Amino acid sequence: MKTSIFIILSILATAFSCENRPFLIYHNNDNPDGSMNDADAEDADSGDADADSGPICIPPGTTEICNNLDDDCDGVVDNGFDKMNDPSNCGTCGRICTAPNATSICVEGECVISSCTPGYADLDSEQPGCEYRCPLYPPQDEDCNGIDDDCDGTVDEPEDLPSPPVGICNTTPGTPCAGTVMVCDSRGTPAVTTWYCNYGTGVEFDPRIPNGIYDSETLCDGHDGDCDGIADDEWTDIGQECDNGGIGACRDYGEKACDPLDPSVTFCDLSVLPDADPSAPRAEVCNGADDNCDGIIDNPDPLDPARVIDDMIHINHSGFDFWIYRYEASRPDSTPFTEGVKSARSCSKSMVLPWANVSYSEAASACALVGKRLCTAVEWQAACEGSLLNTYPYGITYEDDTCNGYDYDTVSGGDNDDTVVPTGAMTMCTSDDDVYDLSGNLREWTNDQRGTTTDGEPVYVVRGGEYHTPYIGLTCAFDLSQAAADSTLPTIGFRCCSDTAP
Repeated sequence: MKTSIFIILSILATAFSCENRPFLIYHNNDNPDGSMNDADAEDADSGDADADSGPICIPPGTTEICNNLDDDCDGVVDNGFDKMNDPSNCGTCGRICTAPNATSICVEGECVISSCTPGYADLDSEQPGCEYRCPLYPPQDEDCNGIDDDCDGTVDEPEDLPSPPVGICNTTPGTPCAGTVMVCDSRGTPAVTTWYCNYGTGVEFDPRIPNGIYDSETLCDGHDGDCDGIADDEWTDIGQECDNGGIGACRDYGEKACDPLDPSVTFCDLSVLPDADPSAPRAEVCNGADDNCDGIIDNPDPLDPARVIDDMIHINHSGFDFWIYRYEASRPDSTPFTEGVKSARSCSKSMVLPWANVSYSEAASACALVGKRLCTAVEWQAACEGSLLNTYPYGITYEDDTCNGYDYDTVSGGDNDDTVVPTGAMTMCTSDDDVYDLSGNLREWTNDQRGTTTDGEPVYVVRGGEYHTPYIGLTCAFDLSQAAADSTLPTIGFRCCSDTAP
């Protein structure tokens, strides 16, 4: 019986072209395993097919499918399927090459992207398919607009941008705008990306506008903000004089300048000179200034308590009772080196050049402006001689270096230099009453008239001699020096007298 079954199966295998193998097929009640191959599971480890573990071969004509089996029993598994290039079975059966927004192909058993769907790009190898959606389609050359025009994943990259536009920015030479070019930038809220003029420090402009330079300046800051060639031209008072509100010596002068605390306005910059006198207000003196800050310069009003108190000497001897300038008259703005120019009044002060080149009427007027007058002949001589009736202010004997006469050399060494010296500089040239320079330095007008010129001009005695005068003319009594009233000489000055105290 067993032999008959074996023969029958062998004939069938040959008929259907199946491989002839010496397997013993047992009935269910027989022992399936033993020392012979029986195509049962016991023989799987030996490489022999187990009759119970796989499909029974199908006769030729069955269609092969990709399933990793030899469906048509031709000895070739999945024949007809190119798993190295088939996008539907790439590398293995059923593995379909597909990716988002892309066309995929199979290359050597691996799915790869052959092309992206129009409008997409593959920029990230870690992401499947063509993950990047192009902002513009079709892509175009990159421009400054905040958009990835060329679909490369980068926006407005400098190396891909075109050249900046020209002729839009203000580039006026010699102004803060010189050399300005356009740059690609994002500005404003919300941000707008485009070409903007890169104006530098000092230029006033609206950064949200490509050429946003202002038509006129809004900031007073020392810069030419509108690049018109003039800094801060909207503030026309810049540089004008201003002050702290004080008057006289209390006034601190300043100049209008841009206010550093508020650049929309100007202020009075008091750091410029001249400054207020730190010692003012103080007692008024004759110096060309309003020392007590009352609005009156060198106050000459003899009835005003705030007036200048002139330095005068009271002559009260030999039957005289009057007041006389201690020093030769000088201008209010005189210094040890300059005579000055102001002529509103006369002054009596030390160590300044005396007032020369003055006519009789000018001298008389300068004294009258301060409530005084020119001295009479006898007043002048009494002040010079003193109570001791000296020949010279300092005594009865001539001394060539005591007063500034011909014999005194004002510049030591070399020739005899005869020049005027500051008032009181000859410290020993004083009278008994402490009046200075009554001998030498400058002749002094007195109201002692001695006739007229042929033109009718009054002639007055000038007393005391001057720096060219020899000793005879330097005495207190010498009254032979005379001058026409309209004479203005560098050797003639004056001093004032008064019947009352200064």
